[in-house]
Amino acid sequence: MENWQISGIVVFAVLVGAAIPVLVQLAIALRSLRASLAKTTVRLDRALEAVTQVAGRFDRIAAGVDEARVRSVMEAADSLARMLNQLRESVRVASAVGAAVAPAVGAAVRAWRSGPQGDGAGENPGSEVVEKGEVR
Repeated sequence: MENWQISGIVVFAVLVGAAIPVLVQLAIALRSLRASLAKTTVRLDRALEAVTQVAGRFDRIAAGVDEARVRSVMEAADSLARMLNQLRESVRVASAVGAAVAPAVGAAVRAWRSGPQGDGAGENPGSEVVEKGEVR
């Protein structure tokens, strides 16, 4: 046998030796995949049955609903939407008024808390001191 034939047989043996563990691992992975798919198929069948039952119930309920009831519900929803729009406008106006009044109220509170400004006229607002110490 010649050298190139021997080297070919050695290379072939190395490739077969490397391929055997890969093939074994592939077989294990495929077996695991088959078991997982079997479990998933059962779960999907159950889920599909449940969805079908829910759809059937929904069809029965929808068939029993009167058109007048649906119309009254839609009118109530429309009325609620109009009321909410009015409320939104009221809140918008109230917030604008609050934004205008809040700085004035804040300034008044600061002025009231600052106390007298040196002439004694801030200690008791609305009262006057008379000569004998009486307060009117």
